[in-house]
Amino acid sequence: MDLIIEGGWVIDGLGGPRQRADIGVADERIAAIGDLSGVAAVRRLDARGKIVAPGFIDVHGHDDLMFVEKPGLEWKTSQGITSVVVGNCGVSGAPAPLPGNTAAALALLGETPLFADMQAYFDEVRVQRPMINVAALVGHANLRLAAMRDPTAAPTLEEQAAMQRMLADALAAGAVGFSTGLAYQPGGVAESAELEGLARVAAAHGALHTSHIRNEGDEVEAAVAEVLAVGRQTGCATVLSHHKCMMPRNWGKSRATLANIDRARAEGVDVALDIYPYPGSSTILIPERAESIDDIRITWSTPHPECSGESLADIAARWGCDKTTAARKLCPAGAIYFAMDEAEVRRIFQHECCMVGSDGLPNDAHPHPRLWGSFTRVLGRYVREAELLTLEAAVAKMTALPARVFGLAGRGQLSVGAWADITVFDADTVVDRATWESPTLASAGVEHVLVNGHPVFPAAGGTARPGKILRREPAARGQDSE
Repeated sequence: MDLIIEGGWVIDGLGGPRQRADIGVADERIAAIGDLSGVAAVRRLDARGKIVAPGFIDVHGHDDLMFVEKPGLEWKTSQGITSVVVGNCGVSGAPAPLPGNTAAALALLGETPLFADMQAYFDEVRVQRPMINVAALVGHANLRLAAMRDPTAAPTLEEQAAMQRMLADALAAGAVGFSTGLAYQPGGVAESAELEGLARVAAAHGALHTSHIRNEGDEVEAAVAEVLAVGRQTGCATVLSHHKCMMPRNWGKSRATLANIDRARAEGVDVALDIYPYPGSSTILIPERAESIDDIRITWSTPHPECSGESLADIAARWGCDKTTAARKLCPAGAIYFAMDEAEVRRIFQHECCMVGSDGLPNDAHPHPRLWGSFTRVLGRYVREAELLTLEAAVAKMTALPARVFGLAGRGQLSVGAWADITVFDADTVVDRATWESPTLASAGVEHVLVNGHPVFPAAGGTARPGKILRREPAARGQDSE
């Protein structure tokens, strides 16, 4: 064996009870599970008293360009994440827009110029060598910006065909699906025929559609129904991103949205969803929200970087203007919006097909703490403290469930032959430490993280980055990565 992890409590990711066992790793995969005390190994790791689990899969990341800009990805490895799905909310590292086209949401990704197509993006990720595994969605906004002379209009038949060709090319290059950001422009212009045309292409490739739905406030029920209808009409697997019901008057509507999801699943629609475990959301600063949400905190601002971390109300008071005017002066900018109900977040999380996605924004100067703490917050706050579900069930939501939903064969479970993505943590101490005031504090309680059998946390100098590009494949078929 290259490595034997000894004496830990093994949680396999499949939801079954933990068992005390050793795990042997050889050639990037799990080679044996059981009593390996008599087996020779190059290295042994003592995990007595600790949990040994599959590496966590972050199903909702915006790290597309960070594999180039900040390849250490410490905000991932320090909380036990070994794989991430990027390209969410309609924006991705490719394809690049036509000259003159742009969208505010692209600022979420980073400073690196976008790539001509997904093949070029994957080629660069291979050159850079990713620290963790990466699966990529292609953004619907990117498709519009790359195919349409006027991305604020309805597509012509030729432009629709061009978007569908670009999506097919991206899927052939290895993308696992496409994402929509219907709350942003230009994605918000899209109507059913456009979305269904793209979803049919994805379905034909066995890929999926994830969606930042059109409205997460007053119209949340209709917005969920819209995306479910796309899945129902096309047969395309569907994921509702960071599901929430914003503003106090809408708290409680998740009972209706989750019931609608369950009806769709009962009809045979392949639907899942994800959440991040916080009552505040984060995205670009939208001036139209300035007066409707009382507590808004600025995460970055291009014209006023000195305002990062401050509340919009305080900035407006200092400038002697209303909050909408202040927001317009700050743009382009990012913000955290405190308009969610913690009890509802927890209710949604307990749904059987709900996964965890950090939705972290590593390009923010003062990011939402979900970037550094989502997964350990689940383990510490939701499992150990609130006892919302068992540790085994929580681990399954962060490992085997996302591996199944995204078709990441050989990931998300500890079984002989699976890839050796492994997280070792202390169930009694694991917790997030990132706060609204200090959002980049690393978590506590995560002790060892391996990606494809190689240690990535704690960081070791001189170690080659061991991540792989993941493709979407049924578990029964061959290799799932390259």
